[in-house]
Amino acid sequence: MSKRTLILLNGLLVTALAAIFLLSTSPAAAQSEGRIAGIAYNDANGNGIREQGEDGLKDVRINFASAGWDTSINTEADGAFSIDLNPATWTVTVIEVPSGYAKPSPASVEVTIENPGDTVTNLEFGLRAEGTVLPESGSPIPGPAIVAGLVGLLLVGGALVLFGQRRGAQSA
Repeated sequence: MSKRTLILLNGLLVTALAAIFLLSTSPAAAQSEGRIAGIAYNDANGNGIREQGEDGLKDVRINFASAGWDTSINTEADGAFSIDLNPATWTVTVIEVPSGYAKPSPASVEVTIENPGDTVTNLEFGLRAEGTVLPESGSPIPGPAIVAGLVGLLLVGGALVLFGQRRGAQSA
């Protein structure tokens, strides 16, 4: 075998080994993963349903955990989040919220990606401003009800003052 043939065979062998190495160490194709996506938003009326005018919140930290593996990402400027993950059952949890907001209730949901390419894109986490007082129903008290309550208190207070003055005038 000539020296030139030997060099050519060695070159082909090195090229073949390099190709095998590159193909075996390349990352998995995107179709082996599924996608989980959603939004974290300011739930202004506290009803747990995203409605018009309830804008997304930036920098809400979302954690994704499954079988001892976890990772976290922050929401974008519009409150959206999206991540590609392997098929599994994932616990998606709000772990940090911007200053002035309380964590949503519930703060976690379980999501299952059954097959590569599956997507779950409807997750919504409604955060409320801290200090928001809601009635037992969970909905905010409507403005007219607050005004009516204050007017009622004013009327009762006025009646008590008048009653007290009459009673004082009678005893004098």
